[in-house]
Amino acid sequence: MDLSLDEIPMDIEEDDNMAGPSTLHNTDSESDDENSSKIRKRKKVASSKLPVHFKGLMGEANLRFARGDLVLAKKMCYEVIRNCPDAYEPYLTLSQMYENVNLKKYRGYLLLASHMNPSGEDIMCRLADTYLQENQPLEAIACYTKLLRNGTCGKNMDIHYKRLSLVEKHCNIKQVLRCKQTLAKNLPIKNFEGIISICMELGKEFFNQKNYIRALEVLDIPFKRVPTKITLDLLNMMLESLLYCDRFTECLDLFIRYCSFEFDVFVEDNQKITVNSYTLPENLQVDLKVKFIICLIKLQSLHLVPELIDSIIINDDVDIYGDLYLDIVEALITVMPQEALKLLIPLVKSKNFSLAAIWLKYAECLSMCEMPEQSIEAYFTVMALAPQHVEVLYPLAMLLLNQGKQQEALDVLSQDLTTNKMDVAVLMERMKLLKKINHLEDYWKSAELLLSRHCVVLKNPEELKIVTINFSVREKVTKLKKMREFRGDNSDIESNFISIKEPSVEEEYSFYRNILQFAKDTENYAMYQKFSFMGLCSKRFLKFTDEIFLSAFYSCMLKGDIFHGYTTIRDIILKHNYQNIKNNLAWNWFNVILQKPEDCRYIRFLERLQNKFSAPTIKVIEANYNISVGNYMTCLTFFMQEYKRSKTSFSALMLGIIILQLYSQKYNKHRKKLFAETATYLFMNYKKSRTKSAEQEVFYNLGRMYQQLGITYLAEHYYNRVLYVENSLLEQYPDILCLKREAAFNLHIIYKNAGNFIAARNVLIKNIVV
Repeated sequence: MDLSLDEIPMDIEEDDNMAGPSTLHNTDSESDDENSSKIRKRKKVASSKLPVHFKGLMGEANLRFARGDLVLAKKMCYEVIRNCPDAYEPYLTLSQMYENVNLKKYRGYLLLASHMNPSGEDIMCRLADTYLQENQPLEAIACYTKLLRNGTCGKNMDIHYKRLSLVEKHCNIKQVLRCKQTLAKNLPIKNFEGIISICMELGKEFFNQKNYIRALEVLDIPFKRVPTKITLDLLNMMLESLLYCDRFTECLDLFIRYCSFEFDVFVEDNQKITVNSYTLPENLQVDLKVKFIICLIKLQSLHLVPELIDSIIINDDVDIYGDLYLDIVEALITVMPQEALKLLIPLVKSKNFSLAAIWLKYAECLSMCEMPEQSIEAYFTVMALAPQHVEVLYPLAMLLLNQGKQQEALDVLSQDLTTNKMDVAVLMERMKLLKKINHLEDYWKSAELLLSRHCVVLKNPEELKIVTINFSVREKVTKLKKMREFRGDNSDIESNFISIKEPSVEEEYSFYRNILQFAKDTENYAMYQKFSFMGLCSKRFLKFTDEIFLSAFYSCMLKGDIFHGYTTIRDIILKHNYQNIKNNLAWNWFNVILQKPEDCRYIRFLERLQNKFSAPTIKVIEANYNISVGNYMTCLTFFMQEYKRSKTSFSALMLGIIILQLYSQKYNKHRKKLFAETATYLFMNYKKSRTKSAEQEVFYNLGRMYQQLGITYLAEHYYNRVLYVENSLLEQYPDILCLKREAAFNLHIIYKNAGNFIAARNVLIKNIVV
């Protein structure tokens, strides 16, 4: 029946006036401590739930216990428990009997007593001590937390400090911060220095975590509890938190309340506030003035900003307050770059702040101010001060490119590979530039160089098959080495460059996908296939192997490489212990391979799978193959059985198509009437089983059937119905699902064969010609 930290949260329930951050109200006073101490004194003595006659029995039990008559004392306690099970006194007395005899029973009775009397401070403290004796600090922390949550001991600082001491030793930083926040909420107001100190410590910690909402919450505590004792540092931190949280109106309230500002503001209908004018107090601290400027920028009161910036430049030394200059620049650079430039010029000329990061801001600001030549010089200064700043290279190269200095732009992003070192970040930036200026040959070479760090550069089509085999990367590399040795190629199969500034796996994989997409978009399917297959032997992209495998299959299909396309889609189906054996999309792609008569390996593959699995997809694929090679009788038998078994629309459609094929053969002339009737019956059955959303497809198939049978007036009827079907799904995916163009083309053939050339022309113009 032990306590658990999971059951008892680390914070204390606060009153309504402590529920959320607000800088505008004060709900505490100096009398709070006096009132709380009176309440605490009243609640120290818990009210007993024992009737008067059982109080006497309980007193007798305590007396017997004191005289050493434990047996009779226990019986008396049990009698009290039997009659008054919700009273805590007998459990407390029983626990005392076992204190030095049986620690387990002592703790058990104490725990029961604490449940009967949750406000019993002494009981819970004893219980915590027992856990500490057995080296269970987390249970002791839970005891103190439960005691503090009961409300009667919330102002007992000794318990707060005991819990905090244990939490700091045995819990994570998150729980430590919560305990300190609770402590700050309950410290006496006369200890205002402690409240402010703890809240500022917590605020700095949350700032470091970039959790500005929590920082604002803890900094709000002293503003509510001790509003007359607010320090300048606390005010600065509070204003900074409010700025980060975009609570600018509250910033104005603090300026009025603590800095004696005066404002003339205009509130629009959408609650947007514009500051029309202001009055600054004398001797205002520069950091407060800077936060006021940032607040004006965020409120879009930009007409007031230039005067304030000029006053800062004139009155405040940049070598002392350069970091505050930079704060204004960060807020101002996107909305008023010209004013930001006024602050950046003294920064880059100063002794203490003429650093690479400042020069980078200066270069960006010059570029925004449409001063490209000065911006280029600033970027070169950044490169001189901090050669590791790779992020400056691409914007610098783009500026040079816009100036017509294409070769200089490429030189900026070039590197000397004879040193056997490769700066990966620079190479990636160079590829972006090559893509921008359409130097595709150099782009593909750079892409190959980038991937060669962890992929094998494939040289021959025969090597593609090796990387698709389900081996480890090491085994693939070994097999490629053997193949190249057989060919007499002794070049290194793996790159020996020392990589600098390696990106994360996710970042590089995203860049790799962009390479593949660019190859596909430019219809360079050879490169698309090469880089897709190179990814299959990558040491870095192991967790993306399935996605790369699919990309490799697409590249084969686009390039028309049926041999390797079959290998990849077969491996996709068989991958992960036949996980994709029932994947319809995988089988659809496999069916695309069947349409190409260049490879017949799939016949044995399907036969093996059919013997191993009873998946209906495999049988359907085999039946489709038999249709493609003209083996109609085998398909007729299969789909006839399927139709009798399931009566599905698909089996009816396929059976009707086979009957139509047999109808078209010359040696079946005497059966044509029977075939026509059977095909019509099957197609009509197919029509009845389809939903309304498939109307267009149904009408198109019926039109094709009657056109095949030579019943042109019915074919015309159904093709016309295709042209006038309205469906929300067709409107959503018109290029994928709509059959109007196909129906119009077939309809124009019917009209043309009938000699009605005007109708044929009108159908084409209305439905096909763009």
